[in-house]
Amino acid sequence: MKMSKKAVSVAIAVTGLVVSSGAIAMPGFSNGAPDSSIKLCIAQIAEQADYDSAGRVRHVVDSKDRRVSGHTIMIDTIVFDAGGDQVIREYQTVCAISDNAETKAFKFKEKSL
Repeated sequence: MKMSKKAVSVAIAVTGLVVSSGAIAMPGFSNGAPDSSIKLCIAQIAEQADYDSAGRVRHVVDSKDRRVSGHTIMIDTIVFDAGGDQVIREYQTVCAISDNAETKAFKFKEKSL
């Protein structure tokens, strides 16, 4: 099953919302990045990541306040095969977003399996 980039983007956006909403609701995450900032980072990941042959994509999101303003968002992206069981790629991203929703830094790398 080959997923189009549009279908993967929708799955990614939904996954990001689920992960970030859960994180914000947990104690200790009251100052977490807003969903809009997380979506911005996930969209940038989608531009660089290889989602060919992906059955599903999962984003594990963590964030913290920046010293200057905004948030630093750390995202581990895990790409699963068409069956959804086997990890085929992993990425690690750090994204700094200002309070004005501007990307101040974006570091993206593929992790070795």
